[in-house]
Amino acid sequence: MYLPAHHRMEDQDEGVRFMRAHSFATLVTAPGGVPFATHLPLLVQEEEGGLFLRSHLARANPQWRHFGPEEVLVIFQGPHALVDPAWYASAPNVPTWNYAVVHAYGHARVVEGERARAVAYGLVELHTPDMRAIPEDFERRLLAGVVTFEIGVTRLEGKYKLSQNKSAQDAENVRRELSRSARDHERETAELMRPRE
Repeated sequence: MYLPAHHRMEDQDEGVRFMRAHSFATLVTAPGGVPFATHLPLLVQEEEGGLFLRSHLARANPQWRHFGPEEVLVIFQGPHALVDPAWYASAPNVPTWNYAVVHAYGHARVVEGERARAVAYGLVELHTPDMRAIPEDFERRLLAGVVTFEIGVTRLEGKYKLSQNKSAQDAENVRRELSRSARDHERETAELMRPRE
């Protein structure tokens, strides 16, 4: 992605926290140069061997057949908000968008057996920990209907586009206006704009 230095999220730990907070993401492959995307929840897991993203696709979804030597891209989208140029103290200005995003690149591979089951139950534990146990035959049918995969992350790119290129007064005006919004994602964008240590 286009990533000016003043918008770059430098800290990998911060990128991992961001991905966990916004773990419903977009998996992008490009077989034959044609982009294909699936929207899905992911486990973001750090292990001794590195950082891994894990989930499953419906077996009928052809995307798992795209896995191989080519890199895949996973997009984690955070809060975002339109910035009205009327909010700035300076002039002239045009509308723009403030947002936060992390792109994770890596190689995807299919996993099976107990590892596939562990991914399924990891997603259950993360999102629906109170779910009652399901019968073994039903579980078997469910797992047969999905393809479980993991992505070994090779590169992270994080971007905070939060009015860093504006004056302190303009940025504070934007943050104040967004913090008054009735929309959750706009107030969340304002929170991200608070000065960080």
